Amino acid sequence: MSLEEAAKTAVETCMGVRQGEEVVIVSDRPTLNVGKELRKAALEATNGVRFFNLDIYGDRPLNHFPDAIKKAATKADVTFWTAHSYEGELETTRRPFIEAALVGGRHSHMVDITEQVMEDAVAVDYEVLDEVTQKLTNKLKKTKEVSVTNSQGTDFKVRFNDRWRWVPSTGICQLPGHWHNLPGSEVYTAPWRMEGTIVVDGILGEYFSNMFSHEDLKETPLKVKVENKERPRCVDIECENEELLEEVEKYLSLNEHSSRVGELGLGTNIFLDGISGNTLQDEKFPGVHVAFGDPMASETEADWSCPEHLDMILTRCNVWLDDEKIMEEGEYLIDH
Repeated sequence: MSLEEAAKTAVETCMGVRQGEEVVIVSDRPTLNVGKELRKAALEATNGVRFFNLDIYGDRPLNHFPDAIKKAATKADVTFWTAHSYEGELETTRRPFIEAALVGGRHSHMVDITEQVMEDAVAVDYEVLDEVTQKLTNKLKKTKEVSVTNSQGTDFKVRFNDRWRWVPSTGICQLPGHWHNLPGSEVYTAPWRMEGTIVVDGILGEYFSNMFSHEDLKETPLKVKVENKERPRCVDIECENEELLEEVEKYLSLNEHSSRVGELGLGTNIFLDGISGNTLQDEKFPGVHVAFGDPMASETEADWSCPEHLDMILTRCNVWLDDEKIMEEGEYLIDH
């Protein structure tokens, strides 16, 4: 589909924008075309649309959250964030924006979005993705242990508790106080226990995807060992790419919980063909991702938080829910 059709899907199907609602869109120079197309689609649904170019508020990365954007987001019914990710802005701008947006509205987080991602991953049939995601979620809610392996050396097991929720992020977000990443879809939770080895050959999240490509990770995968030291956390990292190794080690040591496993997720966007290099799209590709840092407690109901959140995306995974194998070499074995 075209960028125009993808923007209409995001506005009408995913966020359900209605006449009379207030919409806020935050973009920047790298994502300006996408932002403008979202504004055009939103204006077809409602007259109350405000558009912000983040770059006019100072040199990036910004070390503050602009007051004008905060005021607009707090009053909005629907918000979109498409702007580029820079080191440090998760804490200074992106997370404060989400908090402001959820005061009375719903939010679609589309950080680092590109025209290609819009056309490939947003302009899809979200009714089908909703069905696939909900079916997998129902299975996971009954699961005590998830096991993951792949031919690159990944081999880990995850256990859960009854308090922390499995969250189906289907790509459709139409209730106040809720937010999601777009493109969708995935299922995720905060692990209670986890041990084993993660070999990351897909892509890394946050600003890392702008520094190290999928090809970099394929050539020199990141090997992460996790143990239960009162809580599941990274205890060792190996990588032949010394720059990549140094950057990840630095990130995972920023705060007390930066090296703690905050998320296990399974991508459910069956319309995707492979790794694109955009984290928000690639974590939705059928497969597994593990994140260190923040457990997204507002959704998972985990009882801790962290300023950082670093996704690590694996490819060609085999996945078991207890004794049932539901994925082989990155292909779902369950009906959809």
